[in-house]
Amino acid sequence: MKNPTLVDVAKQAGVSLSTAARVLRNSDYSVDPALQEKVNVAAKAVGYIPNLVARRLRGGKQGVVGLVIGDMLDAHYAMIAESVTKRAETAHSTFAIVCNMQRDPMLEIKYLRKLLEYRVDGIILAGGGFDQWTHHKALAETIEELKRSGTIVTSLMPRNIEMPVFSADNAAIGITKAKFIVEKGHTKIGILLGPARNDMTKERMQAMTSYLSGYMVDYAIANIESTPEAGAHGAAEMLARNPDFSALICGSDAIAFGAISYLRGEGIDIPGRISVMGLGNTRLATLCTPQLTTVEMNFDRAGSAALDFIASHSASSVDASGEVIPHSLVIRESFAQLNGS
Repeated sequence: MKNPTLVDVAKQAGVSLSTAARVLRNSDYSVDPALQEKVNVAAKAVGYIPNLVARRLRGGKQGVVGLVIGDMLDAHYAMIAESVTKRAETAHSTFAIVCNMQRDPMLEIKYLRKLLEYRVDGIILAGGGFDQWTHHKALAETIEELKRSGTIVTSLMPRNIEMPVFSADNAAIGITKAKFIVEKGHTKIGILLGPARNDMTKERMQAMTSYLSGYMVDYAIANIESTPEAGAHGAAEMLARNPDFSALICGSDAIAFGAISYLRGEGIDIPGRISVMGLGNTRLATLCTPQLTTVEMNFDRAGSAALDFIASHSASSVDASGEVIPHSLVIRESFAQLNGS
C-alpha cells in the first residue's frame, strides 16, 4: 500500500492541490480558515504525513536538529541535552535527535553520517573530547560533506575545524583555577585531568601549570577517564605517589566526585587534610559531601546558543565566529585556606 500523498488529501478535502499544499506546508500564502480545517481533517482521515526530507531537498527547513553528546550517563552531557531539547521545543518548535556517542570517536563520525542521511537542518557537536587527534581527518571530511549538503554544524568545544564554536575560554579557565590555588596557599597539589588526547584539556593544563610554576607550586599530573570510577582510582594513585599534597584539582566534577568518595572512605578529612576542586558545576557538585568547589561552565547556555545560531542562520550565511561562553568560580565547602597562608 502506497503512502498517502497531497493529491489524496486534496481529493478527500475537495480542494485544489495548491490549497492543500499551502496548508500542510505552512505557507505564508493566506488560506481561508474553513478550507484550512477541511484540509487538516482530510489529512488525518487519509493518514497523510509530510515528507520532511523532501521539504529539505526543496530548499526548506525540516525543523530537525541533531545533537551528538559524549556520554548520556555523564551529568555534563545530560545538562546539555536537557537545555537543547527544552529550547528546541519552547523557542523554535524544533525536534532534536540526541545521539549518544558513548565516548567513542568513531561512533561520533557514524552518527554524523546518519544525520547527513536524514538531512537535518543543523548539528551540535557536544561530545568528542575524548580523542581529538586519531580520527581528526575523517571527522573534518564528514563535517565538510555536511556543510556542502546545507547542514549547519556547530560545536561546544574547539575541534580545530572551521565551524562556529560555543565554548568557554579554556586557557582562562586554567588561569582561574590556578589563581584560586595560589590564593588559598597550596604549594603541593595533584592534578587529575581527562584524556590526554584532548586539545581542551591540554590548553587548560598548560595555562594552569604555567601560572602555578611562577608561584613555585609543585604539581603531579595524571590523565584518566572523566568518570567517578576513574576519579576514585586516580585519587588513590595520587595519594600513594604524593602523600603530602594538600589539594586535588580535577578536570571534571565527575572525577572530583569519585575522588572525594574515595578519600572520605579512607577517613581523610576534606578539606581539612586535602582540598578538592572540580570543573563544570554539574549536579554532582552539590551531591558531594562536602559540596564541591568548581568552575561554572554554563553548558546549558552554550547548548542554547548553538541551537539559536542554527535556527537563525542558513547554510550559506554561516560564519565561524561562534561565541565565547563566560565561566566563573563557584566556591563551596570542599576547598580550604591553608593555615598560615
